[in-house]
Amino acid sequence: MPKFRQIVLHIAATLVLLGCVVSGPPLNSDLIERRYGSYGVEIREADSERRVASLYSGSAGNKITRTYAVTEFLAPQRAEYRAEHERVVAGASIGTTFRAAGWDIHKQSLFIGALEVPESYSTLARLMNIGLPETLAVHEYLFIVSRDERSWSYARIVEVHHPDFLGAADLAALHGEILFDDSNRDRIHDFLGPPPGK
Repeated sequence: MPKFRQIVLHIAATLVLLGCVVSGPPLNSDLIERRYGSYGVEIREADSERRVASLYSGSAGNKITRTYAVTEFLAPQRAEYRAEHERVVAGASIGTTFRAAGWDIHKQSLFIGALEVPESYSTLARLMNIGLPETLAVHEYLFIVSRDERSWSYARIVEVHHPDFLGAADLAALHGEILFDDSNRDRIHDFLGPPPGK
């Protein structure tokens, strides 16, 4: 095979692999790093059933939480993704961990909206460096992973976004309109529970 043709085939294969890696829904890690130039994850609390994390930009003394994420693990013990789950529990980013391992990712939205967060959520205010009360965008979804024509609902995730990062209209543009009727849940407490840090 001529050398030039080998190079062209190698480049084409690389582009196909890159396309697979970046396929799927937009990840907060990508959006935060693209907009603010940096991205990190700080685990606020975690156990075998639940993880609370700050997805932030900045570093050291100037971290700002762009997404406050509460994750409920739905089937953490599956052998198919045990290694990925262990990395997630240890503090790795959920989306990038599964994507890097070759999983297809789907976010099945359950709720997109803007809810007022009262001042009693003082930890959230401190992490985001904002004053409360404030109306913040909330996204609740099932995080579904697929491989070899099989899919699993890995987690239910609720995300509260910094007002300078994403609003409800931004979320709707990214993930589509929600047909699911969740009108009986209209308070931030319904999604996060008692104020974090209280």
